[in-house]
Amino acid sequence: MSTSTRIGVVGAGAIAVYGHIPSFQAVPGTEIVAICDTNLERAQAAATKFNIPKAYSDYEEMITSAGLDAISVGVPNSLHAPVALAALEAGLHVLCEKPMATSVADGEAMVAAAKRAGKVLAVNMSNRPRPEVLLARQMVSDGRLGKISYASGRMIRRSGIPGFGSWFTRKELSGGGSLMDIGVHMLDMVLYILGFPKVAAVRGELQMVHGPQGRGMGGWGMDKIPGGTFNVDDLAAIHLRLADGGLVTIEVTWAFYGRNEERIQISGSDMGIDFFPELYGTENPMRLYRDDPSGPIEIIPTIPRSDERVWALGLTRFVQACRGEAEPIASGEDGLAILRLLDATNRSAAEGREIAI
Repeated sequence: MSTSTRIGVVGAGAIAVYGHIPSFQAVPGTEIVAICDTNLERAQAAATKFNIPKAYSDYEEMITSAGLDAISVGVPNSLHAPVALAALEAGLHVLCEKPMATSVADGEAMVAAAKRAGKVLAVNMSNRPRPEVLLARQMVSDGRLGKISYASGRMIRRSGIPGFGSWFTRKELSGGGSLMDIGVHMLDMVLYILGFPKVAAVRGELQMVHGPQGRGMGGWGMDKIPGGTFNVDDLAAIHLRLADGGLVTIEVTWAFYGRNEERIQISGSDMGIDFFPELYGTENPMRLYRDDPSGPIEIIPTIPRSDERVWALGLTRFVQACRGEAEPIASGEDGLAILRLLDATNRSAAEGREIAI
């Protein structure tokens, strides 16, 4: 590997412009030397804005000719696997946006390719480094909650559909709607906190209510097409039956007649955790609940703060992993574990039955 870690960015959309590029450029010893997008003008505009030397319209050409050590993949979900596989087979490390692929078979192929190449495959599960997530995870790991009986996560958006007709709203490009966009985040956060317990069965429910009517549009995403296609879910519910008898429920929406909400609850035999900034406020967004001889107790824990931009931590760790200095925050195997549960959710919703794992 060269003195600096040389990165090529695949995709010049919002996730690259607002996320990958500035985050990588803030990592010492890291250089973005190329960017690629099928829309060459957009790639060139990003290259000019961020002083990136080369712009391409063909990711295979960039992979083979730009002198890269690694790539980041921020393109429509259906393209994650072909781009990542091409890079891994060329001997490059890969950071892939979530979900890692739109099928389990593609995810398995990506993990296998990374093992063959001896290269890092990381998935950008950007919520894992959040201080409240890390605190809750440590408390569960330390056994402070006792035996976990129930956990839930909700990510409710009043108007959060990423542009009618964008690739987000076309199943052949995205693999799904709210489930594959934000469901992956909430599912990963809750299971990460719990230490990824064994799942026995999955029950999934998907709805498509507001999107087809053109309601609930949000501001994220590019390439919005008036009169385009909306054939994905705008509400998803996941019910996991754990092997140890515990239950996990995940609810996410892109569009909903209600207020925006993010909430994670973990309940054990000895203590419960409730992270709910819309109720408790952003300064002290978490509460701990337990009993002592005097009765019920509510505790406001101190959540460690960091000056670092949390979203960027996964990209920093990816660079460190490329250099052999650390493990990625979320590996390809982690991404595949979540993808299998998302796939089971889709199958359960389609077939109207619980799917054994």
